[in-house]
Amino acid sequence: MKTLNLRVATLNIGGGEKTFEESNHDTQQSRLKALEMLIKRLDADVLCLQEVSQYIDADGANHSLMDKISDVGKYQHAFYGKTVSMETHMQVKKDVMVRGIFNDWWNWSKGNAIHARVPFARLGDPNRSGLPRNIPIFRPLAYEGNRDTDPRAALLTRLKEAPFPFVSTLHLTTLVGERLPDATPLIKEKAHLMRFQQVSRLLDLVRANILEKNEPLIVAGDFNAMADEHCINHLLASVPEFVRLVPDNDGPTHPDVERAVDHIFFYPRQRLVSYTCHIETCDLSRRASDHLPVVADLEIK
Repeated sequence: MKTLNLRVATLNIGGGEKTFEESNHDTQQSRLKALEMLIKRLDADVLCLQEVSQYIDADGANHSLMDKISDVGKYQHAFYGKTVSMETHMQVKKDVMVRGIFNDWWNWSKGNAIHARVPFARLGDPNRSGLPRNIPIFRPLAYEGNRDTDPRAALLTRLKEAPFPFVSTLHLTTLVGERLPDATPLIKEKAHLMRFQQVSRLLDLVRANILEKNEPLIVAGDFNAMADEHCINHLLASVPEFVRLVPDNDGPTHPDVERAVDHIFFYPRQRLVSYTCHIETCDLSRRASDHLPVVADLEIK
């Protein structure tokens, strides 16, 4: 039986993106250069990114890291899925949106992205070329310009190479003040419940057409949850064939947490021939973002 070898990496580049907007040009360029060098170092076949931002200026030109990442990583295929944007969620409490208005931007947005060296296939017909789909998994009643009300989405694609694995990247909710030492039990419980609901919606999305058909699925992203949190326990317990790819240097992927909150999962266990996984802790990682990348080499049958 033919197997497919893939290197998959996930990285929340939000920490780097925040510095890209700083007035300090040297800091901005240093972060950008570190990110470019890191992308080359990771050398992933499939790169899953969270908190990718871009804007369209007054002349209609699109300013995005997408093309630069594709160039440095030699990715022929890339797709960006918006989760929040000026055109849909304009909010005067969101500083970047107000800045965009007075810089005459036509739009600003933030979301998830997938870069791949393998072509994208249609979700229902892997022998035909297709595009990823951006599926909401949380829509607030009203967007208030803060992380508590940030919409959330799962970006889902399929690779056009046997055994045609599905790939999804997502970024789950974290609440304001949740990580502070004096965070109340109520805030923590609310955050845990929101992440649990979002994982449940992901499972609802993929159950009939992926899980029940025993199709291979890679889920990677910033879960904002450590491995023992209920949302991840639910993912692994309710679907026992899901496996977390445990890094050999398992540890924190963000300075505010004790353990990893960025993860890669695979389904079903019996189609995973082998894997290795690690957290990229080099200096480039720490310069490029406040999150560390998680990288896995998989052999899938």
